[in-house]
Amino acid sequence: MAVVLTLPLPAASHGGGGAETSTAAGSASVLVEITSPLAWATTSPQRQIETCGLAYFQYQLKRQAIEDGEDGSGGLDHKRPRAGLEGEREEEAGDDDMGDETTFRFTKKTLTPKDVKSMDYYEMLGLGHLSAAQVGPELLKKAYRKALLLYHPDKTGRGDRDEVFIEVQKAYETLSDERKKRAYDSEMNFDDSIPTGREKGDFYKVFGPVFDRNARFAVKRPVPGLGDKDTSFDDVYRFYDYWGRFESWRDFSLKAAEENDFHSEEAGSREEKRWMQKENDKLARSMKKEEYKRLATLVDRAKAADPRLKAAKEMEKQKKEQAKLNRAAMQRQKEEARRKEDEEEAKKKEVEEAKMKVVRAQAKALRDKDKRRMRFARSRFRALCEILRIRAGLAGGKEGGKEGVVSSEEEAFMFECVDVAGMEEAVEALEGVPYVYNADESAPPPQAPTEALVEGVKQVKLIVARKRKAQQGGDDAGTKGSEAQAQAAAATATAAAAAAAAKKEVPWTEDELGVLAKAVVRFPAGTQKRWQCIAEYINHMLKLDHLRSKEECIKQYQVVQSTVGKAKVMNAVAGGGTGGGGTKAAGTTPSAVGTAVVVPGKMVGEEGGAGEGWSQEQQKQLEAGLVRFPASMEKNERWKCIAEGVEGKSKKECAERFKALKALMAKKKEVAGAAKA
Repeated sequence: MAVVLTLPLPAASHGGGGAETSTAAGSASVLVEITSPLAWATTSPQRQIETCGLAYFQYQLKRQAIEDGEDGSGGLDHKRPRAGLEGEREEEAGDDDMGDETTFRFTKKTLTPKDVKSMDYYEMLGLGHLSAAQVGPELLKKAYRKALLLYHPDKTGRGDRDEVFIEVQKAYETLSDERKKRAYDSEMNFDDSIPTGREKGDFYKVFGPVFDRNARFAVKRPVPGLGDKDTSFDDVYRFYDYWGRFESWRDFSLKAAEENDFHSEEAGSREEKRWMQKENDKLARSMKKEEYKRLATLVDRAKAADPRLKAAKEMEKQKKEQAKLNRAAMQRQKEEARRKEDEEEAKKKEVEEAKMKVVRAQAKALRDKDKRRMRFARSRFRALCEILRIRAGLAGGKEGGKEGVVSSEEEAFMFECVDVAGMEEAVEALEGVPYVYNADESAPPPQAPTEALVEGVKQVKLIVARKRKAQQGGDDAGTKGSEAQAQAAAATATAAAAAAAAKKEVPWTEDELGVLAKAVVRFPAGTQKRWQCIAEYINHMLKLDHLRSKEECIKQYQVVQSTVGKAKVMNAVAGGGTGGGGTKAAGTTPSAVGTAVVVPGKMVGEEGGAGEGWSQEQQKQLEAGLVRFPASMEKNERWKCIAEGVEGKSKKECAERFKALKALMAKKKEVAGAAKA
């Protein structure tokens, strides 16, 4: 079935494809035969189209496409597949949708160059009511087509140099390029100003819109809001943490090109284009840094003015003060508990001491009682022995003889080895009556013995023999052990004597002291196995028969450090010691060289006026100050700080001391160099 449409034309037109043309007087028309599988009416439908207006313009575009073979609508190009035709019909339906005023809102049907200057690219394309993020590539294409229908030179009749049409094309070229669109969006209708932080009024109304305005450039989304006074502290901290590490996609390449007035499309060569691009990128990076500084300033000012952070700081301060008070209270409780424990412990000690005092007093009383009892028994025993000796002397030695008296040896043995019970037994045997001891000191002393029984002497001799036998038995039991102990003691004494002989100290010579001083400087404090290295160095340099150990080196170093030998050691370093072949330089004496002694980690004293009145403690304080306050500080401030750490010394005295030591060290180095030469 074929349908024929008669379309009047203003002038003669060229037919093509499956179209036939006919010309009538004063008019022209084109007959378009449309093949269709549907059963059309026998009478061919006809439609009159006016030769002006939007519909006519669309018709001309469609007709031109039909003639060029680019559009298969209407079935003119039978070679194109049906699927393509259906897709084109859908596209045409989409083109019809472009007329929806809810999507595209053109403020004016006709624009002038003056109007264009006050509009942005989105408004030119009818997208001013949408945000930049809502405008995608497909929507941009449709908007551009819609704008062409309105502002094309064929429609406006202004020619190809129409400024409005050029700006529309420029808008589409900019927004269709992702990088150019980002750069344009970065500067489009954006206010870079930030609050000063001294504004009066509601904090949230002052800073909230500023953060919302800058959130458009956020890379990470969603962007947390500033909130209000009821926002939790966690959300507040999360908000400032996000903005403290804010990442912005804002691009300053377009702004940099405008400021530099370097447009790469206007470059005369590739070298000039690369140079322009390089300069623009450099300025854009600088602007990006300034942008981050601006955002950091915004965050800092917001933090300083945020009443929620002030309240949080006040709460934190109160918590710290409360914690401090709690710690002080706990400390007082601990001290109180410790004081109570100490008091209880002191009371316990007093009670124990009182008990021990009583026990000691009782023990002392018992000892005193035993002593008095022993003295009483001994005095009576001595008197009885004297009576027996007198009687034996009157008898001429015949009556009783030696058997009738207690010998002096036996008497001494009784006094030394026999206890109170044995002594009282002997007295009772000699007196022949029961022994009675009166412990009452207020009672009158008993009468001295006047008679002694000879029969009691045998009992005394039995007591002495029994005691000696007991002692002899104990001595026999420990004889073997005593002999073994004696042999071990003898062996130990022999070994000790040998060790003492081996460890006999060998005096240090001047050469050894000189090499020791050099080794101390050569191996400073902190060297691994320092004193072992020093001992090996001395033994290697001097080839000694008696090798020095590290213990000997340490001991001698301590002796030298604490005595006058320090000056001799450093004099040896300057040329006094041979050090394995060195000789003393002529005229280099301790007085000429000076005795500023430097040991690892210390600088000890000197001879001369600069060292007078300086103690070793003051010297250490000076050295500590020189290390703590480096020379990079301001001179007066440095010496003022050093002098504050040195007791009894002013800033001037510390500086003079340092200069004197420095001069002496330089002089010592010169002498040492001369000696070495």
